Amino acid sequence: MLFQIDYRVFESNRGDALRAFGSFTQEQLESLLADHGVTLVGRWHSLGDGTGTMIVETDDFNNCSQFQLAWAEVCDTTVKPVMTDIPLREAIQEHFLQ
Repeated sequence: MLFQIDYRVFESNRGDALRAFGSFTQEQLESLLADHGVTLVGRWHSLGDGTGTMIVETDDFNNCSQFQLAWAEVCDTTVKPVMTDIPLREAIQEHFLQ
């Protein structure tokens, strides 16, 4: 399943968050996700206001929750399930257009 994780860095922790994120290599960031059973599909940041979004993939929502907790001291996060075009159209055709 795909999940969208939106984040907002606490303004009081922005410097700490930037230092932490900036000190990671891409491999370390991907390993942090993998350690929680989550695969990164893509991540986008808005540096000016300390927000961003990422799409991750996992078969277990608990994995998303564990990943959120890894960043709980520096930012608020929200998670929601999302889907791509093909499964969405299939669901619409099967359950809505009948």
